[in-house]
Amino acid sequence: MKSLTDGRSTRWQEHRDLRRHELLRAVRHVVDEHGDDLSMGQISEYSGTTKAVLYRYFTDRAGLQAAMGEWAMDVIAKSLDDAGPADAGSTGAGSTGAGAADLSPQEALTAMVHAFVRLAAGSPSVYRFCDTAVNRFAPAETGGFFNSIAGLLAERLGLEGPEGTLWAAGAIGFVRAATENWLAEPGPPEEFADTISRWLWASLQLRTDPGTPTDPGTPIDPSTLTDPSTDTQERQE
Repeated sequence: MKSLTDGRSTRWQEHRDLRRHELLRAVRHVVDEHGDDLSMGQISEYSGTTKAVLYRYFTDRAGLQAAMGEWAMDVIAKSLDDAGPADAGSTGAGSTGAGAADLSPQEALTAMVHAFVRLAAGSPSVYRFCDTAVNRFAPAETGGFFNSIAGLLAERLGLEGPEGTLWAAGAIGFVRAATENWLAEPGPPEEFADTISRWLWASLQLRTDPGTPTDPGTPIDPSTLTDPSTDTQERQE
């Protein structure tokens, strides 16, 4: 009897997960077409779904935004996974780019920024719907969209401790503000992402080695710079 009950529970949960996935996809299409300032009633009307169903699965608009933020995080994380795992020991000199077996810290940072910008450029309304989620800078376990991205960035760069967390959060704040400005008059997204990636990498090198000369307009040779993960370990020792 127990196995039968467990089987029914599993099937029911699978059904709910599938239905939730379908609802989120429908909401993304609605927000993309009609804008990010829609009410739950408008989302219900445009998606052809009753408000009761939306509230059953997401509780309220904040819950729906948080679920959309989780989806956005998955998109960014998958982009990094597809590019390859970060390897703090790599200098990037022989990397083949996306799809390479390893990523240097600079390449991991660039991949993160490109994933973020692609999300915003692909659908500004969906991006802003995630951006305006309640408690977006709350701890990641409570659904804080940007803190989740900052945590992923710190992990991929090998940054540890309060200073590493602070830099990652500041970096995401910079990317967010720059992206909002860029969306007002968007140009080529890849060029924009490359530019702010260079600026962030330059700031990270100034953090780890204040004497390093950095020109934001010039690509930095990673072989001449301090590896942030190594620097963090030396400070702890």
